[in-house]
Amino acid sequence: MPINLSTYNNIETALLVRIDVQNYRTNPGTASSQVLKFSDYYVDITYTGDTYTGLGKLVNVSASTNELRSSGDSITVTLSGIPTSSIQEIIYSDIKDCDIKIYRAIVDKTSGEILPISGNPTGRFFGRINNYSLEEEYDAVSRTSTNTISLICSSYIELMQNKLSGRRTNPLDHKRLYPTDISMDRVPNLSGANINFGA
Repeated sequence: MPINLSTYNNIETALLVRIDVQNYRTNPGTASSQVLKFSDYYVDITYTGDTYTGLGKLVNVSASTNELRSSGDSITVTLSGIPTSSIQEIIYSDIKDCDIKIYRAIVDKTSGEILPISGNPTGRFFGRINNYSLEEEYDAVSRTSTNTISLICSSYIELMQNKLSGRRTNPLDHKRLYPTDISMDRVPNLSGANINFGA
């Protein structure tokens, strides 16, 4: 459904990123469930009661292709300027395989609020974090460093395309599911046998 923007003169777009981390840790100890919410807008944005921290230019989301049908596209979310003291949270937490959702919101530039129109924000990407990489920039003069994390994300469609389905048809695997069923017991004898049907 197209969004009607004809009555608005001063608008911008923002990407809202939501990451559900099941095992979030600040140290190697106890894990807790944490939802990370941030955006590439310069001020905080509230959507469905949640506040998305405005990180501005510190967030970069790679381009995605616009297609009529959903496809298994991957994207990369890059977060820059992470202080060294926060790196342990990334290393200790289970970031891989976390659900990630990215929405595109149309925002009123003067108020910084999401426009109250139907279909806003829209879903841009839904998937999981497949992998991540860390990169450090060290300033020798000030003896400080900043870090960049890149989250490589696979869409749910790509994950479903790569999913293995089915099972092996041998007695051992069959007995794991159906311990009393003997229908696969003769498979090893029949495999490779030359059967002349209709003779």
